Amino acid sequence: MPIPKPSFDLDINYQQLAFELDLEEIEFEGISADEARVRSEIARKSFEKSKDFGWVSEYLSLRNGGWPWRQAAYIAWSASPKVNRNPKTQEDLATQVLGLGSDRAISTWNKRNPAIEEMIGVLQASPLFEYRAEIYRALIANAIKPDYKTHNDRKLALEMMGDYIPASKIAAELTKRLNADDLKDMSDAELAKLAAGIESELKEKE
Repeated sequence: MPIPKPSFDLDINYQQLAFELDLEEIEFEGISADEARVRSEIARKSFEKSKDFGWVSEYLSLRNGGWPWRQAAYIAWSASPKVNRNPKTQEDLATQVLGLGSDRAISTWNKRNPAIEEMIGVLQASPLFEYRAEIYRALIANAIKPDYKTHNDRKLALEMMGDYIPASKIAAELTKRLNADDLKDMSDAELAKLAAGIESELKEKE
């Protein structure tokens, strides 16, 4: 299945929920809404001035997509590689960066808002699109070599262009259209003709 091109926008269906969850600390820590907002703003300004985090660009993309700042920071942090991740733990992120008393609010975000986990996956895959041109160039460089070792590169390139349909795809389409008894009663010539027709149809759809 193709990886969709990344979009960092907060799904409209989850916008209200995301902003409600951003103030979970009011319930957890027994503070007023005003105090929670002040605490949040102080933590946000401190974080955005800092240069200690390697995931700030992802955070800014999420902010531009409409995510509340704390959830954007958590997603960007969680999507970053665990090796040398800063801060090292979710608890440290909550208390040292997000201005929360614990990571309890983060656990609630994850339980109640499935868009967070989805966005972490999108961010983790997004570097592929940054190097898309380089990947295509590498594929082309190998595919045009007249060498048996690059046979799979040629197959992949031709499949991507719609010039080659894998036999497995044709077989799957055959079994979708005909049951086992129908296939058993057909001659090799009839099967070959049917397979050729399916191949032609699939190429037109590519």
